[in-house]
Amino acid sequence: MNTDSQNINKSLFSSEKLVFIGSAFWWFSLYIYVPILPIFSKDLGANLGFVGLIVASYSIGQILFRMPIGYLSDRLKSRKLFSVFAALVSTLGSSFLFFADQPNEVFIGRTITGIAAAGWVAISVYYSSFFSPKERSKSSTYILGSNTASVFLGTFLSGFVSDLFGANICFLISILSGLVATLLFILSKENKFKLEAKFSTTVFFKLMRNRILIAFCTIGIFVQFVTFSTLFSFFPIYLNELNFTDSIVGNIVSFSTLATLVGTFSSPILLRKFGFWRTAAIASIPLALSNLLTPFLESLSLLIILRLIAGFGSGVVFSSLMGLIVREFQENYQASAMGIFQAIYAIGMFSGPLISGMIASNFGISYVFAFSSFISLTILMVCFVMRTEKLTK
Repeated sequence: MNTDSQNINKSLFSSEKLVFIGSAFWWFSLYIYVPILPIFSKDLGANLGFVGLIVASYSIGQILFRMPIGYLSDRLKSRKLFSVFAALVSTLGSSFLFFADQPNEVFIGRTITGIAAAGWVAISVYYSSFFSPKERSKSSTYILGSNTASVFLGTFLSGFVSDLFGANICFLISILSGLVATLLFILSKENKFKLEAKFSTTVFFKLMRNRILIAFCTIGIFVQFVTFSTLFSFFPIYLNELNFTDSIVGNIVSFSTLATLVGTFSSPILLRKFGFWRTAAIASIPLALSNLLTPFLESLSLLIILRLIAGFGSGVVFSSLMGLIVREFQENYQASAMGIFQAIYAIGMFSGPLISGMIASNFGISYVFAFSSFISLTILMVCFVMRTEKLTK
């Protein structure tokens, strides 16, 4: 009886589950305030251009730190170390936001949380290490699904919390969630993996020239450009200008992330049926149409439908990319490949809000959606060029 009880406890608190749950708390801490952050920044006196820069600041740390973290994670053979680092820095960034009362302080706080987000490369590969090589593609679906659910819950609650208690309570919840994630990562135990081949700096730079990885990175840039230009930047402001409350803004953003969750779990089925290049091409079309139509609509129900369509498309593409990277590359190269991918797609997270901020300031918010629609269609071009490249079955 005691042995059975011990086995149950071991299963419930296995390192795999600790990392899984820790990752969920970590993502929650990063997104509990995201829908109201542009509005919060604007209320502090930021113009539309600086609002775009604040949202873009989240990507600065990811561009600078993701490749080094991926490289060091493989080099030091430790993903746990950088997972703990990510959770601690997330807590620090949220603390900075909690005390911010000027737009430039919001910029600094969000930049710090972007450094924390760079640790996703280690966390995602850390979780996949608990699965056999054949199951690792599934591990990406599981953890992306959990994280998307956390983002959904965070964005859903943010508007309600902000309306009832103020934006600062969102930042406080973020701090607490980051501390829980830190504790869970510390309690987990890492599987030391065996190197199938010697890892070196030469191998790292060889990965950066890999044709398939370059295509994955390019598609990632375009998807993140669109998502951070619209959903996490100027779509909340557009809703605010239509006089919708913070709660409604948070709800619509969360509905989009829920659709992303559906897209994430649908991606393995679509990949088996159509292959990656065709799946990504198909998903880019509704993503483009939903953004093109947004500025012509003021109906809440229709705007929700468009965000659901866009969220589903981005979920399909992104979860497919994550799963294929852990499947296409050897275990001792995975963190580096993931680091390269995540650092480069963060260029879209930076350039999207920054360029869109300039577009909004000079031409109006409606042009942001039109430009994002055009960027969505460039995914079609990449898939067309790469259509003959075969991936691992």
